[in-house]
Amino acid sequence: MMTSPQSSAAARLYFCPSCSSPAEGPAQGGPASCSRCRAPFSLPDRSALLASPVQLAHPNNDPQRLAHLRLQDGRPRHAPPTLQAVLGGPSIQPGREQEAIAIWQSLRARAAAGDVAASEDLSMLTLLIAQLPSMEAQEPTLEALGESAFDAAVLPRHKQEQIGRLVRRAVARGDRGRALRYLSWLSPNAQDLDADSEFRVSSAIVATLDRDASRVLQLLGQQKDAVPIVDSMDALASVIRANAYELLGNLPAAAQILHELPEARILDLVRSRFPLLRLCPQSARSYEAVTTQQAAQRAAAGAGNIGLIFGVALGLPGVIMLVVGVVTLVASGRNGDDLIGGSVSLVIGGVMTFVAVLMVVRARAKAKHAAWLRTNGLSLTARIVNAERTGTLINDVPVYRFILHVAGPQGPYQASFDKLAPEHEVARVLGQEVRVRANPGQLDDVILED
Repeated sequence: MMTSPQSSAAARLYFCPSCSSPAEGPAQGGPASCSRCRAPFSLPDRSALLASPVQLAHPNNDPQRLAHLRLQDGRPRHAPPTLQAVLGGPSIQPGREQEAIAIWQSLRARAAAGDVAASEDLSMLTLLIAQLPSMEAQEPTLEALGESAFDAAVLPRHKQEQIGRLVRRAVARGDRGRALRYLSWLSPNAQDLDADSEFRVSSAIVATLDRDASRVLQLLGQQKDAVPIVDSMDALASVIRANAYELLGNLPAAAQILHELPEARILDLVRSRFPLLRLCPQSARSYEAVTTQQAAQRAAAGAGNIGLIFGVALGLPGVIMLVVGVVTLVASGRNGDDLIGGSVSLVIGGVMTFVAVLMVVRARAKAKHAAWLRTNGLSLTARIVNAERTGTLINDVPVYRFILHVAGPQGPYQASFDKLAPEHEVARVLGQEVRVRANPGQLDDVILED
């Protein structure tokens, strides 16, 4: 049985190249043997790193340096084409997790031999594997992957990315000593924005554990973009910054920063990732109340739009025909043809208006129900597996019925929702994972969370 990282201070986890399991070896490096398959392995030497003092480095906030880093901001990082070619896309496809591990092992061996391109792919693939839902509860595996990727990485930036993630995982476990040890290996003066952001955000996470709000703001800046942070870590930095203001007693500033988050669910994701930090306990409540109300309004608008559009489209000509019919009857006198024409217009206009009113009433009821679902429904994960045309067109854009496989509380089940969508968007979202809100009393009654 393998011990947890905290239980053996002298232990070092690595990913066995033979059986792909987490294994323990000496922290300083040297000969190791996998407890599962007994395969021998030689860990790179870390004596120099372990001998260095554990201390908190100060961030370099020189304006010229920040200006240099800011030039690199706004460039989202994607999986390299070489990696996408072997993965079959920009992420690990369902059912291909073991293939991804095999690819990771190959990249690890090539990177350890000095292949820079393999090191780039290895760094990205390590992140993609760590993001798999199946990995959420496998902490030893994730630490072993990060440790081994650090050992094999060629460029300092790649090493810094792995160590930054190891710092944050140690903080999430409440292991301050291990977090500080990893943190001492990070460079505070990197010229690359990704590497600098790893140092700043990881240091701020440790400062949050220490409840040192002033250091958090020194590292991340007093407001968004005061210090450049790589796009992939911007939201995490915002939550940590908001928490610092709350620690200082400035709740309005904390709430304002939370409203900068691109999606409301990010706050819950960050808080669940670091439960021991108890992030934003007061500002989160007010933020969630406001965002839930806004989300309910958006859900209501989205659910009722189709019915309202058709109701208005049918109701306007219906009212016009009613008016024409009434005017014709009033002006007809005893003219038989005019009486017949006016009566026909009156009947057709009345039917159209009645149907239009019925559609608007149903649309409003549907909107009200969608708002209730968004506020009271169960938040579940689903995958879009198919899309079918409903036969309805609005401004030449078809309405599709999207078929979902939902991960329900009692097991997976199928549900669907209708949405106005151009064809190119349909092809793009097939296979994607989404969040839905499901009616607790009727689970196949769902809407998209956003």
